[in-house]
Amino acid sequence: MAFLLSLSFLYGSLILAFTIGLLKTGRSVARGKPVAADGDLPGLVSVIIPVRNEAGNICSILGEMRGQDWPAGRLEVIVTDDFSEDNTMALASSFLADFPAFPLVLVFPQAGAGPGKKRAIARAIGKATGEVILCTDADTRRGPSWITSMAACFSGGATQMVLGPVCLRPAANLLQKIQALEFTGIMGSTAGSASLGTPVMCNGANLAYRRQVFNETGGYESSLRYGSGDDQFLMNAVGKRYGRKAIRFNFDLKAVVGTEPEPFLVGFIQQRIRWVSKSRGYREPVVIATGALTWLIHAALMAGFMTGIFFPAILPMVFGCWLFKMVMEFPMVYTMTGFFGQRSLLGWFIPAQLFQLCYVTLVGLAGPFATYRWKGRKGNN
Repeated sequence: MAFLLSLSFLYGSLILAFTIGLLKTGRSVARGKPVAADGDLPGLVSVIIPVRNEAGNICSILGEMRGQDWPAGRLEVIVTDDFSEDNTMALASSFLADFPAFPLVLVFPQAGAGPGKKRAIARAIGKATGEVILCTDADTRRGPSWITSMAACFSGGATQMVLGPVCLRPAANLLQKIQALEFTGIMGSTAGSASLGTPVMCNGANLAYRRQVFNETGGYESSLRYGSGDDQFLMNAVGKRYGRKAIRFNFDLKAVVGTEPEPFLVGFIQQRIRWVSKSRGYREPVVIATGALTWLIHAALMAGFMTGIFFPAILPMVFGCWLFKMVMEFPMVYTMTGFFGQRSLLGWFIPAQLFQLCYVTLVGLAGPFATYRWKGRKGNN
């Protein structure tokens, strides 16, 4: 039990630190930040949208790009194909034919080109001319000021990478609501750790960086063997080369990108295994420690409750540690549900905690070794 108590203290301290960083970021935004002068903004922004079998989404996202308030003369949108097996690129070509003045570039994989999202992005960056690269996914939605908000973070020369906020839009079923609630905590940790100068995670659905950064850090060359992690590995490389304070979180509602949660448990587990699978490639102590501590506290609590079936005397201590974990996490979740306008999700806080105990423990064990399927492909890193 001493081990569980020690883990609870360490995990609580970590979450408290992230929460302090998050609140610091929120207070800074509340005080207002200087509006970047036009001369301080990037001259050209390249929005990169990697696609694989996105026929149902491609026209919607291109319509959103066309409706952005960022000047069209300082924008290029690059749709880069990852060997789609549907008519995604045909629809993109039709969009370009309908709006020939729109700065849209289509990148097709050449014969012999390797598959995967990382390679698709790298092909697009090879064609890009923008000072800033802004990456997103085709199955996402955003408001008309998304580009403007993200680009404004690069005014001045210190910032090399910007982590944008991502939210899951809750739908009807319980699993999706729990995912949306849990994701607010993930975003809170993303924002809080970045505010402290020790960013530990990011999301490729909303990520921006200077184009020169990609080339100077070597891009994805060292991480191609991992099927996922286009965002995380690049963030780690940026932090190593430029210092982690060169990475910031954009705590701005105008920058929010929304996407749908997984509708079914099988898809959710496959997604989380894919996320965990890349962890074998991590080399940054703060990232490794955060991931390990998060898994250990969930696994230890799960083991404690199971042991308590046979030794009921330990259950009060285990329950107390679990309650402590929830108390420490709640302020972060409360803050981020408020930011995203999702306070109604808080009613699912305890069910989400129960669900986390099970899935984090199991996925953490299986993730580095299990195979998964994603968009018709099989991976196991």
